[in-house]
Amino acid sequence: MPAWSDSRRIGEIQWLRAVAALMVVAAHIKIALDLRYYGLTFEQSPVSPFPFVAGVDVFFVISGFVMAHSSRSLHGRGGAWRTFLLRRLARVAPLYWLMTALLIVLLEVMRVPIWAETTPKQIVASFLFLPVANPDGVPLPLLDIGWSLNYEMLFYAVFALFVGWRQRVALGGVALVLVVGVLAGRWFPPSSLALRFWSDPIVLEFLLGIAIYGLVYRGFRLSDAARWVVGLGGLALFFAFPQIDFTWRFLQWGVPAGLMVLAAVSGHRDTRSSLAEWAGNTSYAIYLSHFFVIRALLFGLEHLGIREPIIWLVGFPLAVLLGTLAVSTVLHYGFERPVLRWVRRRFDRNVTEGVGAPAAP
Repeated sequence: MPAWSDSRRIGEIQWLRAVAALMVVAAHIKIALDLRYYGLTFEQSPVSPFPFVAGVDVFFVISGFVMAHSSRSLHGRGGAWRTFLLRRLARVAPLYWLMTALLIVLLEVMRVPIWAETTPKQIVASFLFLPVANPDGVPLPLLDIGWSLNYEMLFYAVFALFVGWRQRVALGGVALVLVVGVLAGRWFPPSSLALRFWSDPIVLEFLLGIAIYGLVYRGFRLSDAARWVVGLGGLALFFAFPQIDFTWRFLQWGVPAGLMVLAAVSGHRDTRSSLAEWAGNTSYAIYLSHFFVIRALLFGLEHLGIREPIIWLVGFPLAVLLGTLAVSTVLHYGFERPVLRWVRRRFDRNVTEGVGAPAAP
């Protein structure tokens, strides 16, 4: 079986990106309903039978696969680390910085109480993708959902250290650093909050994606029927572990996510469509923008005093979905693509090289 070309794009990966993003949206819709409609606390909120928040785990496995796949042409090249980091920052940072800046403006204008407790250190750390404790003592950036990007940036930094080496050595080096980091964090718990954050076993999900890349690059393929079995098997496994367990999350949710990614990338032929491209390309904007859509709709419902069940339980989720798709489409085509075109003209014409849209959640 011939090796993949560097430019191969996979429609199923694009669809899986969109599914992962929408899983996170569904999780936050449920939280909003529990807190604002039913009046429950986080502790009282019932566990969903399906862990929608595991969409982040799907993203992490995809990210490991995509980095290994899209960086093939960089291995063995001088200055590869600079090229790699430029491409990743161009993909991930601009939209995240934009949404973080928008959040800061809203917090200031609306005079949200927690904003008064926010320190300059937290603000700077949010823009630099560094884990710093918020006023509640939790390592979350200003835009809460950006916690996953702090892990992505760790992975990118480690990957950049080795990307200039031969591929097999480079991927092995990335795996060694992440595994040693996790083991050290378990055996010798660090006092630093940042080190505790970065040594969380969830980073091993990136290695699952790299391992899947190793399989398919060497010719591993599944029939369409087998892919459906593997993919649906991964989906079914999610139901077995609806409750989050931070210690074992990389197994309970990472393995099912890995099965879904394996099913997506192990086909015998390329499958591309304009709809799949749109779904995957807007997934990052979906992930970052849905918080604002949810908050805007909650403000409207509560300001108008609307309490009808049909509006909250049907209209609200549907409005969040449609509103998020509309906003994310505008952000992707009106902001992300122009930024990438600018970077491509000024710095790197291959900034969009690889299997498609940003791998970050």
